[in-house]
Amino acid sequence: MQAQKGKGKKSKEVIPEPRSGFLGRAFRLFLLLGVLVTIALAIGSVFIRAEVIRLVRDRTLTSSSLVMSSPTVISRGISYRNSRIPDRLARLGYLKVNGKPDKPGEYNESSQAALIFLRGGKFAQDMDQAPMLVRLELSGDETINSLSQDRIGRELSEVYLEPESLSRLSDTETRASIPKHLQDYPQSLIDAIISIEDERFYSHLGIDPIGIARAVVTNIISHKRQGGSTITQQLAKNLFLSPERTIARKLKEALAAVCLETAFTKDQILELYMNEVFLGQEGNVAIHGFGEASKAFFGKDAKDLSIAESATLAALNKAPTNYSPRLNPENSQQRRNLVLAKMQELGKINDEQRRSAEKEPLLVRPAERARRIAPYFVDYVRTQVSQIVDNSHWEDTPLRIITGLDMEYQQCAEAALSKGMKNLETKFPRLAKGSKPLQGAIIAVNPVRGDILAWVGGRDYGMNQFDRISQSKRQPGSTFKPFVYLTALDKNLNNYRVARATTILMDEPVEYEIPGSASWQPKNFDGKFRGPVTVREALTHSLNVPTVELAQKVGIDAVQHTAALFGFGENLPKVPSLALGAGEVSPLGLSRAYATIANGGILLDLVPIRSVIEADTKAVLFAPETPDQNAVLSSGLPSAKGFRNPEQTPSGTRVASEAAVYVLTTMLRSVIEEGTARGVRTLGFKAPAAGKTGTSNDTRDAWFSGFTPHLLAIVWVGFDDNKE
Repeated sequence: MQAQKGKGKKSKEVIPEPRSGFLGRAFRLFLLLGVLVTIALAIGSVFIRAEVIRLVRDRTLTSSSLVMSSPTVISRGISYRNSRIPDRLARLGYLKVNGKPDKPGEYNESSQAALIFLRGGKFAQDMDQAPMLVRLELSGDETINSLSQDRIGRELSEVYLEPESLSRLSDTETRASIPKHLQDYPQSLIDAIISIEDERFYSHLGIDPIGIARAVVTNIISHKRQGGSTITQQLAKNLFLSPERTIARKLKEALAAVCLETAFTKDQILELYMNEVFLGQEGNVAIHGFGEASKAFFGKDAKDLSIAESATLAALNKAPTNYSPRLNPENSQQRRNLVLAKMQELGKINDEQRRSAEKEPLLVRPAERARRIAPYFVDYVRTQVSQIVDNSHWEDTPLRIITGLDMEYQQCAEAALSKGMKNLETKFPRLAKGSKPLQGAIIAVNPVRGDILAWVGGRDYGMNQFDRISQSKRQPGSTFKPFVYLTALDKNLNNYRVARATTILMDEPVEYEIPGSASWQPKNFDGKFRGPVTVREALTHSLNVPTVELAQKVGIDAVQHTAALFGFGENLPKVPSLALGAGEVSPLGLSRAYATIANGGILLDLVPIRSVIEADTKAVLFAPETPDQNAVLSSGLPSAKGFRNPEQTPSGTRVASEAAVYVLTTMLRSVIEEGTARGVRTLGFKAPAAGKTGTSNDTRDAWFSGFTPHLLAIVWVGFDDNKE
């Protein structure tokens, strides 16, 4: 009994009460810590989720806010071919069909007519156009004789092709992207992407355990690196994280993916992914999103992709360079066929569709773009947007910034500058020597409306982002002379005497005493003196000495006042050499001054932005007053074809009399017909035009300003360091 008792006591000592209490307390402490960690993770995930939502919203809005070109006006009387309408349709992704177009974005053309199913849209306060099928009847020279709505035969005065996308508003990098809604992508492309990238996309919660397990097994067995990231994880990496391959980054990616899944629908996530993913490079332009890739590789809108083309683009994401249909067509074709096989396996296409798609040849367009579209202009527009649109709109909705830029003019200007600079360096090899290259700039505007039609701020934006149109001030040289002559021609601009085109000036040696400085003896460019010359002859041949004499007669103060009225500013030097362009002006400022001459002495603001529209609501947030396109032109040039002759004039400020500007413009026509700019005619330009050449001291700057009734262009050439 005692032994048993002893054994009983001994058994109690095996599990003493104090030890049991310790384990209980440890378990409770562990449980408490678990609860605290869970609460901390929950609170942390709430903040992380909120940050993810904010980042996605901001990225989505800035990605979707676009800077766009001007809509193209199609009207009776214009040339279908010379207006480059087929080229514009191609850039906008319109599909040419054999039969009658039956949906927006299609067109058909022949030598007698063109049928275009316009997509429509709201481009300004007075430009709200529904999708419609229009018929353009063409004459033998392809002039549009009639314009009508095809199905009902209603005659139309004009219709609009939608603007072209220039850039995302937020871009600071060399990036191209065309954001689209998910419903604007074809089902074949959506199926191809999900099949090859994430077949369980619509069933997982951001992380796919099956995909991860498969990737681990593949990595172990074949020693080939295979990822298990879902589309949501890839989106998280692209939006928020670096491309480094570390465990920490993968954990962040997984957490961000879960937050995305709880904050957005599957369709929203897929749309974000399809607009964001990197799919290749054209020169120094990064292609992001399947909308841009479709345009870059196939020259068409994404909705018009075939099954084979959809599979080709879906194949790019794994390795955009290795599977590029342009750089590595064999690899691209193999990967495309793998995508097609996967689509068939998942029941997205049948065997016949797969075989047909595998036989389809890769018809890839060559790379045409090595830089962004009008990048100097887009940079300037960005500086203007924040001044005209309240910041709250940036946070609430994506915007459409409609400009006056015309893509055909822009391409012509870029080609002209590139070719012209190369020709100069070939003809004068010394210009190509030195550490800094010869530079140039071109701006073209509509002088009646003030629209900026083309803007090229330098030879290579990728190498140098300094904008010589708006940021560079240079001496205008002889391009300033017309404002001296106008001061003398317009009795309202001088207090001394009024000159006429036939007034005689003396071209002979003369010396001027400059207070506090050495005397100045102006000379002509060729070093010769011609004796008595008329005012017209002096301007036609850009003679310096008579111009300075005329400035002395009307007074330098009067010349300076005229220059200020035309937008040159108040700080020009009050010296005799002002008559020869001793002050400084930017090409943008000079173009505004010459536009004032071109439209009869009325000063307009040059307008980079025509309207700002909310993309979702179509509400117009900004629209400047637009002068009448068909207003009277009193420039001394024949009216352009299609211009009417009403009594009204463009809105703006009159700074010179119509009569004086008319006489001045006839003199500037003489510059082109027989003066320093007669090369315009030898180069083949036959239309009525006026203009003025200019060089500054020691030929540090070379200029040409030319205009017709509906177009003004300014060209500058020189070195950034101001050398000769």
